[in-house]
Amino acid sequence: MRKRILTGFLLTLILLPIAVINNPIVFFLFQAIVIAFVVIATYEMLTMFEKEKPIRLRTKIIILALTLINYFNVGGLVGPLEPETFPGLILLTINIHPIITIALTVIIILLVFVLDDEFTINDVGKAFIIINYVGLGASAITMLRYLGVRFIFYVLLISTLTDMFAYFIGMIFGKRRLAPKISPKKSWEGAIGGAVIATLVASGFALFYGFIFTPEGFLGDILNPSGYLTIFDNFSSISNEPFALQAVIIIPITLLGSIFSQMGDLIASKFKRNYEIKDFGKIFPGHGGVLDRFDSILFIGLLFLGIFIFINSVFPL
Repeated sequence: MRKRILTGFLLTLILLPIAVINNPIVFFLFQAIVIAFVVIATYEMLTMFEKEKPIRLRTKIIILALTLINYFNVGGLVGPLEPETFPGLILLTINIHPIITIALTVIIILLVFVLDDEFTINDVGKAFIIINYVGLGASAITMLRYLGVRFIFYVLLISTLTDMFAYFIGMIFGKRRLAPKISPKKSWEGAIGGAVIATLVASGFALFYGFIFTPEGFLGDILNPSGYLTIFDNFSSISNEPFALQAVIIIPITLLGSIFSQMGDLIASKFKRNYEIKDFGKIFPGHGGVLDRFDSILFIGLLFLGIFIFINSVFPL
């Protein structure tokens, strides 16, 4: 437990400033870290799948390349939003239409299926899981950060608070097992408690963003230099609607994010249970691999990018 807490503290100390400081060089560093994450997470999942049988090196390289292509290319989804980001931020992306990328991925994986006798139909599914789960999930996190610090901070709040309070509340009050065959220590009491606290705090952050972080106040020059009032300011016309309507939208979204955060954790746990491994890797003492630490963020990153794109398209500025 001590090792886990120390590792978590050091990760927060190192990664949080990189995630929230609005500076072109820091944002470039953020993207470099996410790219490294994609490479390591792909390796972790390939290693897990090799518990069943070995995977040829050239097939691993193809899967990694397609995962990276999917990571770099989803930046095209941000284009229609026309976000006003911090001046100087450069998004590392490639200019291929997402439909072409999807088609290219399907064609290449199916060609591997035909040309590699050891690559079975089950391996096709595993390849698509890695390419989409890791590649698109990591891309969604980068997109949210590019749209604005408030979006990535909002997602991090939901994920961190859900995980933290689900653990502590479950440890103290947990009696009814949530998913005993997947993660025996998780309880309904912890899941509900974590979701309630995360929803209250993160919704408060989203709705009272400009009151908590004023440009002249504590961390305001980092988290809210433009003086936005709510998370929707300068992003959607919902910001012009009454506060009550914004609350009606934000609170359910936040609750859904907390639920998806716990689902993302359970999905990762079921992977490990099915392949009889304790952790995806050993890179973080007390936590395991990168997927052990960031599984829920990947999952809700995809959810929230989709939600925010939908909100912007229905209620454009």
